Amino acid sequence: MTTFAHDLKNANLDYRALANRLEEATSFSTTRRAPTIAVIGDYSLDKYVYRAPELDELSVETGLVARQIRAVKCYAGIGGTIASNLRALGATTRCFGVIGEDGEGDDLLRALERIGADASGIVRDPAILTTTYMKPMAPDGNGGWREENRLDIRNPEPTPAALVDELKRRFLAQLDECDAVVVSDQFQRGSEALFSDDFRQFVSETAASRPKLLALCDSRFFADVYRNAIVKCNANELLDARDAELGVRQTQTALENDAETLLEELADAAARFARRNRRPVLVTRGANGSLLLEPGVNAETADRATIIPPNPVEPPIDICGAGDATNAGFAFAGALGFSLVEAAYLAGVVSSITIKQLGVTGVASVQGVLEILRAKERSVR
Repeated sequence: MTTFAHDLKNANLDYRALANRLEEATSFSTTRRAPTIAVIGDYSLDKYVYRAPELDELSVETGLVARQIRAVKCYAGIGGTIASNLRALGATTRCFGVIGEDGEGDDLLRALERIGADASGIVRDPAILTTTYMKPMAPDGNGGWREENRLDIRNPEPTPAALVDELKRRFLAQLDECDAVVVSDQFQRGSEALFSDDFRQFVSETAASRPKLLALCDSRFFADVYRNAIVKCNANELLDARDAELGVRQTQTALENDAETLLEELADAAARFARRNRRPVLVTRGANGSLLLEPGVNAETADRATIIPPNPVEPPIDICGAGDATNAGFAFAGALGFSLVEAAYLAGVVSSITIKQLGVTGVASVQGVLEILRAKERSVR
């Protein structure tokens, strides 16, 4: 296996300067507009249903226990989680995906409307089932909630070509008005709601045609396929992508318990894709922060691997949606003009805020990020 030369260093961050610049950059006005960021790809409805076990009753029809639901909360998920975080940060957000003409699709559009996202790029069709994650929540005995076995609805067939072509048309018609784009590619082969080899090639070619556009691709199973864009994945996904390129395609993301600590191996795998794409790779490492690999300017120049520190949080936490929050934070900071290292750190801060929000699809605000930066500033004085 080829090993790539890289300089592995810790990020040098000035928390005070970061806070000041973020505060200034987000003072939006008639002369300083908020960045416009597109989110294209997989969308879902996150539907939390809250059980009242003390009210369970036997069904007179079946004799089985009928579990009683007393509250329902709906959120936009996957690409919608990215959009929710972008809106909470203050970005103008445009959504592009394919959903069904069903009740779940109605709820998803209402959720996007509620956060103020532009959903004019969403294509609807009665042949599509809207991807839905139904999450039964039960009392945990301590005044909180615990998630029970999830019920998933996914479209069973590939998205018809005519719908994909319409999505591409709507996306391209608005792309020149965007400062950044986030691609959310969630599912493995055989259960894709939208993506195909053709659609991934379309994304790569679109990124190549606009080299100044910040294009961030987050793909759980196909990080090795994308070209001409910044690739973001977690540690396990990166090692899977490396193995896939070497001919060992994983059917699902491996769960190596120590993958997040394998810095040299991760840097080498990230360098493989960064050199090929001539674009950076961002690897999230859970509680260990992240790793940003920026390719050298030529074949003789060493790649730069920067260790991005974490923002530690105490349990209880819910990591569902943490990667989507990272995507939003990175694209938002990058669109504001922060360096990639700074954007990677700010993305981690955004994610650390969202995982403390239990039983909901969490979001972070600029004010919340600023509070953490100010606390960091005081701690290093």
